[in-house]
Amino acid sequence: MKMKPSTQTTTAAVFLTGLLLLSAGCAKKAAPNVLARVGEQVITVDDFKAELQYRIANLQPIPERQILLEQMITRLTLVEQAKAEGLDAAADVRRNYEDMLIARLKENKLEPQLAAVKVLPDEIQAAYAQDAARFTQAAKVHLAVIFLAVDAKTTTNRLAEVAARANEARRQALTLPATERGFGHVAADFSDDQITRYRGGDAGWFTTNLFAVRWPAEVLTAGLALTNTGDVSEVIHAAGGYYLAKKMDSRGAVVTPLAKAQGGIERRLLTAKRTELEEEFGRSLRAGKVQTDLPLLSAVAYPTQTLVKIAARPPTLPGSP
Repeated sequence: MKMKPSTQTTTAAVFLTGLLLLSAGCAKKAAPNVLARVGEQVITVDDFKAELQYRIANLQPIPERQILLEQMITRLTLVEQAKAEGLDAAADVRRNYEDMLIARLKENKLEPQLAAVKVLPDEIQAAYAQDAARFTQAAKVHLAVIFLAVDAKTTTNRLAEVAARANEARRQALTLPATERGFGHVAADFSDDQITRYRGGDAGWFTTNLFAVRWPAEVLTAGLALTNTGDVSEVIHAAGGYYLAKKMDSRGAVVTPLAKAQGGIERRLLTAKRTELEEEFGRSLRAGKVQTDLPLLSAVAYPTQTLVKIAARPPTLPGSP
């Protein structure tokens, strides 16, 4: 029986379609890119290559290829079983996973921006000028001090005696040779301060903006006001008794030059810029997406501040208190 041309064409089309479907089904069944199946999951050639590159990059031993595939199958089997038991939904597992995602997001999006942050020379110069006080060491004066002690129980007569001794100490101090930088033997003879009396009353270096707690402010003020090296103050009546101050030496203010301060300024400005960039990155991600329920938050049981501080205390070394 001879078929009509249109019938022949239709039959050929149906036959060709069947071949294509059969071919596609065979190709799907063969799945040449799939090395192994674990339940509904597959290990592809690309997965295998990625695992191989991971081990090479992390200096891990490389077994034979079939052993490597078996190890990947074992790993995937364990992962699937863990998921089947709901372990992937555990809070600590989810947090670790989120930490990895955040780290990768920052690595891809934020780190390139941070790396591009620069501090210009003009910015360094402006910061140096603005913070001039930070780069200036105040002038210093080296003082010697004689202290004659009294207290609240000291009688009027005794008070007068101590004041007279203080005046006598000053008189003797003024007769010391110019080569005597401190109070010399006068401190040993008159001073009640056991730390300084046997070293000529040497009390150390002081600046106009830093008063030592050992000495009353009136004593240091009088000492810093002395004009010349070797000058001796008047007798000073201040907390605890009577004092004398002597100028032993002085040093002018010292300004750190820009060339020396530049590195520290640049690091400080760079840190500030990067911190601002990171905060802006976080704000941009939150914009229009965040809603909070503060009343609900306030109802959540929460530790006291005392407990929080204890929890935040850094670990101590073995054997430390």
